[in-house]
Amino acid sequence: MSITEFEKPILCELCQQIQDLDRLMTHGTSIDHHKSWTELCKSAEAGCQLCDAFVRGQEIKRPSGGPEPLAWNFDEKMKWPDTQLTIRAQGLNGLFILEQEKLFHHPFVNVASLWIEFYTHSSDPLTEVFNGRGINSSSSSDESFSLLSKWIETCKRSHPLCSWTHDNPLPTRVVDVGSESQDPFLFESNGATGEWVTLSHCWGGEAPLATKLESLDQHKSSISMDALPQNFKDAISLTRKLGFQYIWIDSLCIIQDIHEDWTSESSQMHRIYVNASLNISASAAKNPKEGIFESSNKLRHFGSSLISLPCKSEKKEIHGIVDLRVQLGGCCPFIHLPDEPLHRRAWVLQESVLSPRRIDFGSSQLFWECRTALHTERYPESTDGESFFDASGRELHQMEPAKMEPFPKLPHRFRTASTNSPLAWWYKMLRNSYWNRGLTALDDLLPALAGVAEEVSNRTGYHYKAGLWLEDILRGLLWQPLGSTIRPEKSPCPSWTWASTQVPWYDRHLSLDEYGPSFRATVIEANIVNASKNEFGQVVSGYLKLEANYKPFKDWESEELLYNKEEDYWHTMEIYYRRLSKDDSTRYTVPDARRVLCTLDERPKTVDDCHLKMIERGAICVQIASFLDEDFNSMSEIRNPGDKVEKKVTVYGLILEPTGISDDEFKRIGVVEIAAEDGLADNWDTKTFTIV
Repeated sequence: MSITEFEKPILCELCQQIQDLDRLMTHGTSIDHHKSWTELCKSAEAGCQLCDAFVRGQEIKRPSGGPEPLAWNFDEKMKWPDTQLTIRAQGLNGLFILEQEKLFHHPFVNVASLWIEFYTHSSDPLTEVFNGRGINSSSSSDESFSLLSKWIETCKRSHPLCSWTHDNPLPTRVVDVGSESQDPFLFESNGATGEWVTLSHCWGGEAPLATKLESLDQHKSSISMDALPQNFKDAISLTRKLGFQYIWIDSLCIIQDIHEDWTSESSQMHRIYVNASLNISASAAKNPKEGIFESSNKLRHFGSSLISLPCKSEKKEIHGIVDLRVQLGGCCPFIHLPDEPLHRRAWVLQESVLSPRRIDFGSSQLFWECRTALHTERYPESTDGESFFDASGRELHQMEPAKMEPFPKLPHRFRTASTNSPLAWWYKMLRNSYWNRGLTALDDLLPALAGVAEEVSNRTGYHYKAGLWLEDILRGLLWQPLGSTIRPEKSPCPSWTWASTQVPWYDRHLSLDEYGPSFRATVIEANIVNASKNEFGQVVSGYLKLEANYKPFKDWESEELLYNKEEDYWHTMEIYYRRLSKDDSTRYTVPDARRVLCTLDERPKTVDDCHLKMIERGAICVQIASFLDEDFNSMSEIRNPGDKVEKKVTVYGLILEPTGISDDEFKRIGVVEIAAEDGLADNWDTKTFTIV
């Protein structure tokens, strides 16, 4: 639509300046808007359509079930310039912030703050300025299919890193999607090759249509579309429309009531997902009945245009029409992709990581990620960051396989930052993306991660031991939830691995970047028995034998020990907090000097009788390894560029309890931390222990 055909909106004088893109998009500067939210609301009532759009946008972003809408006159009695509204560019993708900057620094509950995206139609001249495009009203529209097809074809033609093969051996069984006139059916491949698509979906606490021994022959003949849950219907329809013949759906392609078939096929998950051409993720659907398309249309209407605005850039000598919408993402009402129902499930992480190409049907838009690029429906041709997830398969697969040395130094803050180390990526994945996901069957905790573990093993040369790496097992032993650990009574996994716990939980984030020079245990044997020949799969039993320095609790004085307790969930102490600068340490609970800090896996509600109970249980402290931290607390207030920061040693260990089966057999019940400079880790006896 040309501007001459466009019905220009009614704008107040302050809103007219937003049409000047050269002024609006000068980074580092803000444009003054109305002097208060009250004045902006009055302008909207007087007929300014852009001010009205801002009011409607502010209401959309109000938290669901949260406070009442922002009152039009909430700041009427406040003083200017505290109430001044400004608008400024944020980043390079047409994102702008309308806000009361000064009120953000005051203790007011109410404040006007709105993140707005400018976008254009693909044929508009202002595409030279804005990368954003409109969101279609339905994820099943022809326009949506065209966008998906374009992403696929671009990946095929232009992405050398994204290898695309047409003759991989098919999985044992796949669903042949048939056609509009022919029902799908289960195809047993018997060594046949070809391409296939995979489906990631939530079972939602109830089993969807499944292949069982009694229905196997029928499914090989045909699977009635009418019998399929909506997710499966949509996935088959999408597979047909995108031009693929086969799709792999777990409940249909694994014989659900034959344990041997499940064990065999689950061990092939790595190959099934890595070699698939495409993964379809029903991210917004809580169960198979909701449907891929219906669930992904839930929040789309919130991303529709608030107003169309003619704008110009004199510098670029172009003019056109932009649309404004609230930022898709961020806070309510939108849902971050990692927080969609599908991505709260543990099994789905490896499906996301291993798949070379993935389409996510989110609740407000479509997402694309492959080994080379990632796109969103709202920015279909530009990348939108490094990844949609903390643990990206794209990041992992760009790391070349290389044999790593044992007990390596990892990058600072390796569990939060991007990294080129597959081992650091592994720990970041566990902490940020796996441990906090739900799992229905606790025995699946390791099988659900087996394919990812195999990829990391291929890139490190390390040996896998029930969720830990033998070549870095000392660091691996020092996992611990932020809150109290729940251990299933009949877990086959030994107590020293995180796989013996019940997820979800959040990590304590101990400071384990760089090994120290001493206080290190010696691993004699790490024995794991798996349910099958797959070393990355389900565990039947295991033990760890090591030689280490130890000290029984009965040899400690109670005043030498500190304990973290259950109600201190957000105030859990760490020895590392003693290393922080004086300003930073005020945000944390810092343990006293010359104290051994004990954190039991099952936190006590009170610590008054903890020491006595530890003695009664025959508990001991066993040193595992020491780690180095920069000691900012010891530095002077004035620091010069290039000043070296002294490093201090923290000794970490396990708290063990006798099993009563033999004198040297123990189980893990907690973690101990000791500042080496206190001298409390010196002169311990040495012994060989077996931990089960």
